[in-house]
Amino acid sequence: MLILFLILIYIRTLHGPVSSLETPRVESTFNVLRDTGEGCVNSRTVWDIFWSCVATIFACTWSAVHPNVPGPRDSGWTCFKRRVVTMFYAMIAPEFMAWWAMRQYFGARKIMRDYNEHIAKATPPTGSIFKSVREWFKGPPVVEQRPETVRPWTITHGFFVQMGGFLLCKGGRPARTLDYEGLKNLITNKAIDKPTITEVEIKDRSKGDCISKGIVVLQTTWFIMQCTARWAEKLPLTELEVITFAFAVLNAIIYGLWWNKPQNVGVAVCIEEKKVGTEGDDAGDADTVGSETEAMMQKVGWLRRKLKEDFEDIVTEESLTNWLWYLSPLRLVQWVLRPLNKMIDDKKMPDGALRVPMFYAEEFDDNVVGFASLAIGILFGSMHLIAWSLDFPSRTEQLLWRISALVITAEPTGLALLAIFVEYGPGWLWVTFPVLIPIVLGLPLYVIARIFLLTEAFLSLRALPPPAYQSIEWTSVIPHL
Repeated sequence: MLILFLILIYIRTLHGPVSSLETPRVESTFNVLRDTGEGCVNSRTVWDIFWSCVATIFACTWSAVHPNVPGPRDSGWTCFKRRVVTMFYAMIAPEFMAWWAMRQYFGARKIMRDYNEHIAKATPPTGSIFKSVREWFKGPPVVEQRPETVRPWTITHGFFVQMGGFLLCKGGRPARTLDYEGLKNLITNKAIDKPTITEVEIKDRSKGDCISKGIVVLQTTWFIMQCTARWAEKLPLTELEVITFAFAVLNAIIYGLWWNKPQNVGVAVCIEEKKVGTEGDDAGDADTVGSETEAMMQKVGWLRRKLKEDFEDIVTEESLTNWLWYLSPLRLVQWVLRPLNKMIDDKKMPDGALRVPMFYAEEFDDNVVGFASLAIGILFGSMHLIAWSLDFPSRTEQLLWRISALVITAEPTGLALLAIFVEYGPGWLWVTFPVLIPIVLGLPLYVIARIFLLTEAFLSLRALPPPAYQSIEWTSVIPHL
């Protein structure tokens, strides 16, 4: 990141002032580095707009994401690819990322309460901001811990379990990652000792502290304040600032949900299974075989496996045509949208897996999570409608922007109405299916609309109206990137 920053600064020094603020419109292919604010006290350049937006989007999609713990056999390249994929889907569908964060938050609360009620049989200490500040200056209080007592868990422990933070080992070899139900069953059957790791020790494994998180929060807060100030001064926003504003608002929600979740933990805590005789050894062999089988299945790939299974079912020429023109495109769409589905419904732990799935969260039977997440999706989509009356380089681009903004707003709205009807309505199938079909068909359109909005936001920088270059002077005083 530092190298990229230095390169961009060097590129900027190669370009001198080009024109003044009074230029009626900036017409170029995509001249991001063009300086149009020379000679104006309260002005900004295209580069200033570009850099502030890109820095904020990067903070919202890369720095703000809290990935799960990688498996013991995962290479650095595998972890990096997984992080890039997560960033890609955070840009395409950040509201789904908020859904995943909300599922993990409520799952962590459920795990904390269940552990403290049935295993620790104790109440976790209450915390507050003033208490945290006092302990930061004076140090934590000394707590006498007796051998027979069990420390209560906090919400950080609940996040740590969902991340795949506990790894069952047999004879020093990793056997499988423990979800909460597996951990609880092993503790109840006295097959393992109760975990003794504390909240402080978990946070020590985290690569993100209050300072690093505070920088991201400061950047997004500054951007929201700048956009609000421009509205108050009746100055227009650029299309790129509109989508960045939507990212910043969602990032505030995600960061609030994940504030107590450890970030970028690289190694899980190994819990050794007690020796229980021959049956335990057999179980260990079975787990090892399960892990190897799962690894082989993952190497094949979901799309290739499904296409092969469908192809093997071909028995007639008609079924071959059906495979070419229907099943193959359908599987391709399912493959593209598969991670989005996992963000909202990935709650199954594969047998013998050495890490949790990428978007795993503890199962939480509460409709509040679903409805709140859909409300966040509606909010995110509606914020793109802010650019409804902005100046665009062409009438066609403005029309496509409006259609795309309506699509990403209507899709979660339709899902919310369908969920309300299914949950609280009479359950008439003749009403449900006509509503369900356009929603399902609209999912690929949703992805296309998101890609167009991101692309158009950058392309629109080639032709901005003069008021877009006017800046709010006092916002530059606030520290930001």
